[in-house]
Amino acid sequence: MKKYIVAGLLSVVFLVVILFSFNKSSIEYTDFKTASEIGKRVQVVGSWVREKPSDYKIESNLFSFYMKDKKGKEMKVVHNGPQPNNFSIAKEFVVQGYVKGSVFYSNQIITKCPSKYEGEVEDIIK
Repeated sequence: MKKYIVAGLLSVVFLVVILFSFNKSSIEYTDFKTASEIGKRVQVVGSWVREKPSDYKIESNLFSFYMKDKKGKEMKVVHNGPQPNNFSIAKEFVVQGYVKGSVFYSNQIITKCPSKYEGEVEDIIK
């Protein structure tokens, strides 16, 4: 009987540890304004502002560009790494990082490229 109680308690402790670990590792999606206010690591979805300058500095491995989030707020993004290969054709991006001052510092950029089937799906629906 004691074996079952000990095994049950260990199972509960194990589940609690897993839940807390998962909660700490999850990064929430938000916009630039909220990211500025909360000051922690977040993910922001948006698009590249092509009219503003972008730059890659080889010596420091920093890529910078301007991004507009889903709510229309623009912010400079400084990414620790090179420009992603499909950056120029992507419709949207997800940047992970944090805001410091008026700059979003990113450690990961995920590009969301248009589907090659987009036009075909629209034609089928019509």
